[in-house]
Amino acid sequence: MNVEIFIPVFYMVLLTFSVSLIGTIVRFKNVLIDKKHTGIEMMKFSPPSSATEIIKQADRNLTNLFEFPILFYAICIVLYVTGKVDSYFILLAYWFVGLRVSHSVYHVFINGFIGDTPLRALFWLPSLLILIWMWIRFILLI
Repeated sequence: MNVEIFIPVFYMVLLTFSVSLIGTIVRFKNVLIDKKHTGIEMMKFSPPSSATEIIKQADRNLTNLFEFPILFYAICIVLYVTGKVDSYFILLAYWFVGLRVSHSVYHVFINGFIGDTPLRALFWLPSLLILIWMWIRFILLI
């Protein structure tokens, strides 16, 4: 069986850990160095209203990484178990991960809007369409 499908999965896990680490480092900086918040205040489920924007965005992005990317992990496992992994699925998986990395970088560090529409949707929507196509293609192959 082709285990190469798990390389993009590894990169998604690495992205998730990285976003979590960024949020944690900025929190520690705010509490220990800048003395902007107390440790107890920063340990609450959501950051205080006075938390820096990067903390808020990292938290929101981390939540995003536990939403529909779960379906990416699932399709990769299903493809592997059923022996349906091919070079096209691997290419789609890399495109998905690349778009999710772009989405996360933009969401955490820039997060611009046109009116009420976040520009990060330009990365999110194609990644969603790739994921949908992976599932449809899998269904058509079985």
